[in-house]
Amino acid sequence: MEIRAKVPMRVDLAGGTLDVYPLYLFEGGGLTVNAAVDIFAEVRIATRADPRILIHSDDLDLHEEHDSFDALRPGGSLSLVHYALQYYRPEMGLDIHIRSEAPQGSGIGASSALLMALSAALCELTDREICYQHIIDTGANIEAQVIGIPTGKQDYFPPLYGGISSIWFGIDGWQVECLSEGNGLIDLLNERLIVSFTGIPHSSAVTNWAMLKSYIEKQGDTVARMGEIKEIAHAMRQCLIDQDLPQFYELVDREWQLRRGLAEGVTTPDIERIMAGAAQAGAAASKICGAGGGGCMITIAEPERVGAVKDALQDAGALILPACLVAPGLALDVS
Repeated sequence: MEIRAKVPMRVDLAGGTLDVYPLYLFEGGGLTVNAAVDIFAEVRIATRADPRILIHSDDLDLHEEHDSFDALRPGGSLSLVHYALQYYRPEMGLDIHIRSEAPQGSGIGASSALLMALSAALCELTDREICYQHIIDTGANIEAQVIGIPTGKQDYFPPLYGGISSIWFGIDGWQVECLSEGNGLIDLLNERLIVSFTGIPHSSAVTNWAMLKSYIEKQGDTVARMGEIKEIAHAMRQCLIDQDLPQFYELVDREWQLRRGLAEGVTTPDIERIMAGAAQAGAAASKICGAGGGGCMITIAEPERVGAVKDALQDAGALILPACLVAPGLALDVS
């Protein structure tokens, strides 16, 4: 048997960090708005006649061999795969290939997307129901085991659901709301959206932890800023429903201006320089994806300015990624 799972990654538009437990509980509920983008994570699992577990990371050029499932010890660069295997416990030998199209330290949920693809494939392999709620909640717990600190959940939704979504987090769990079905919103934003890689790798887990710690300890104006970010997320949801582009541009910029002051290292001189170059070329707004500190960024410009803004981003040292928002999420093939 061979199972292939392919999922998109995400760019976030508003409300990042409000998906981190337990911060959204402190805020009386959180709302994150994000979108699936056609930068993919892929998993291929083939069963073996012997009990050996072979794991290959094709993009990182890593290879592991284990004599059996019981011989597997979690750790190292592939620990996310190890912990997922320990949870789903397949009862056969496996040949596993994983691949990510994102640059390392991209901030667009690459490891979470990979985990969603792997979890769906392992559910299929072990005759479990592919229940998105279970895969997401379990995935968050698995990732917390790996990184050792609280983790957010927003990265898990675009890989499975696709499209542009509002994701609500509260005391009784979460709900996802599609904002892009049958209304042309994806095409409208794709005409104006630029995704680039700043060339600065980052760790969102460390930055999110710094923000959560600052919030709990009530350092500076962190609590007030987070409250404003929540208000922006609600306004972002409504402006996308209304397809109010001037409001969309304003909210992307406001979110970044608030986020950059949440913790030390969210922005850097290089990030500021790249964004300034884009603005001088006519960009309406830019923001770093994820928690900040580096990785990928989105830039918004009117269609007639997109070419000039891309040139300015490249001149400033950013790498333009050929990325568009996409409607489909998880694609699973069994043979």
